[in-house]
Amino acid sequence: MDRYLHIQSLKFGLESLPLPLLVRLSRSVQAAPAGGDNDAFITSVQLDQTTVSAEIRIRGTAVAESLSLGQQGDLTFAVAPTCSGQSARSVTLAGAVLVGVDIGYEQGSMAVATLRFIAEAADGNTDPFSAEDS
Repeated sequence: MDRYLHIQSLKFGLESLPLPLLVRLSRSVQAAPAGGDNDAFITSVQLDQTTVSAEIRIRGTAVAESLSLGQQGDLTFAVAPTCSGQSARSVTLAGAVLVGVDIGYEQGSMAVATLRFIAEAADGNTDPFSAEDS
């Protein structure tokens, strides 16, 4: 796995999210075990739709305060490589929904907003997450 250190740009829909500190993505699916009426044990497991969660931390609160919970849009960000053999990476989380906003104020430093998003696959064949070299 490549390591990227510098977030160059971050957008939610048409809104630019300034001064990003962190982007954390988590992918998961829910397993649904199944068995017949006469089966003593599970005979199959089906996977639910892919869910991708994102946590983003940005300096400042103005943009975070202007967003509404439940707002939906594509979450896109670009990260810079750490060595000369890599290229920049562009990541998109399609159809992300804003589900939480936390704002922290610390003595002597700029306020930090934490934004939480969730995106689900529209059907069992698509994935809301995509990444490519730029």
